[in-house]
Amino acid sequence: MQNKIFITTFNRKLYDEYAKGLINTFIKTNQKLPLYVFVEDDINYFLKNDNIHYIDLFKEEPDLKKFIEKNKDKETKSFALDAVRFSYKVFAQNAARKYGGKIYYVDSDCIFTKQIPDEWFDECLPDDVFLTFYDRPNQYTETGFLAFNENKLISKAFFTHYLNYYKTNSIYNLKAYTDCHTLDATRKHFLNDIHYKEKPLGDGKNAHIMARDKFLNPYIDHRKGRRKFGPNSPEWSKNQ
Repeated sequence: MQNKIFITTFNRKLYDEYAKGLINTFIKTNQKLPLYVFVEDDINYFLKNDNIHYIDLFKEEPDLKKFIEKNKDKETKSFALDAVRFSYKVFAQNAARKYGGKIYYVDSDCIFTKQIPDEWFDECLPDDVFLTFYDRPNQYTETGFLAFNENKLISKAFFTHYLNYYKTNSIYNLKAYTDCHTLDATRKHFLNDIHYKEKPLGDGKNAHIMARDKFLNPYIDHRKGRRKFGPNSPEWSKNQ
């Protein structure tokens, strides 16, 4: 097990659309931590690098496949009600627990802009903290970046509760079905546990909290919306 790792997840379609930007900039900025990428497709399709490890997500997390098969035909009236779409992230975070002590999850629509210095990681996720996240108290948590501390005893209980929303289909009892909502429900469950400690990042306001954050922005740009595709793509023009 590595001391600290980056993780992300995507499929071949998302890689071709924008996630290759994350991979290319990870290499270009010469990040020191290894990157573990949980993918749904043949790992041989993706750009190789000595510091990048591609892992078959469905092989690691068969319960994810079961959840998808059970719910893939559910009608979704908005992205916030598409539990299947966001389930991959949660299971990838769980799968990463056996590969790293401190786990830094980065959404695949991010890019790296500068090498992150060693001291940043412990400032982000101190040894006594289990979860670091971007808190929006009047909205829901922004999960484009998260950090988990697998070294804490609370980790097993936390992830058991977190994944049970999918394994038992109880996610459909929440008011919305994104990974943000399952994370917030799990956080709420553990807030009074003496073994649980979290560290909120950001200014606590709504909307694109990561885009305003001076702690993350020198190193990682979360390219939400049309920005994820780049100015030369058809998607950029369609969303003008």
